[in-house]
Amino acid sequence: MLLSNSDIQKIENIGYDQKNFVRSKKSWLKLKNKDGRCVFHNGKTCLIYENRPEGCKLYPLIFDKEHKSAVVDEDCPYQDNFRFNKKNVDELYRLVTQILNERKDRKKEQKLKKL
Repeated sequence: MLLSNSDIQKIENIGYDQKNFVRSKKSWLKLKNKDGRCVFHNGKTCLIYENRPEGCKLYPLIFDKEHKSAVVDEDCPYQDNFRFNKKNVDELYRLVTQILNERKDRKKEQKLKKL
């Protein structure tokens, strides 16, 4: 799950250290996984449900990069239990734009640090 800066801040505010739940790969910030699931999932429930990332709140609605559109994740076993509307799709596009802009800013900062 990709994370926005505000997702990270919200989770840090409830007492978690970023190094324990964020991994960075090519300037993308993602939730860490442990034993095939999110570090905040204990096998039965989400430990930070009220403070979960925005992408988790919208899931199984995801952004398909190839088609540049919102789709329901085919891998979700509960995909048929969800109904999405224009507001959900708009929220997803806003989140994707935010994460892309934050990544671009991180890449700029990294370049400046190298100078």
